[in-house]
Amino acid sequence: MIGGRRLAAAVLGGLLWLALFSLLYSLGDEIGAWPKAPPGGFRDVDLFAGFAGAIALLVALVLPRRSTPRFG
Repeated sequence: MIGGRRLAAAVLGGLLWLALFSLLYSLGDEIGAWPKAPPGGFRDVDLFAGFAGAIALLVALVLPRRSTPRFG
């Protein structure tokens, strides 16, 4: 298990990385660096992603647990 300080440092690093990515992407969108998606280009993608996530969650819950410890 990750210690308290290491966990806090990992979480903080991840949040900083996400903030930097968000800032750079937003600035790139403002100056027109990214192409615009055509209308309807992502039609029903959320339905397929949600269905795949639900199936993955169902499989994870239905499969039996491992008898050996994962860490250590």
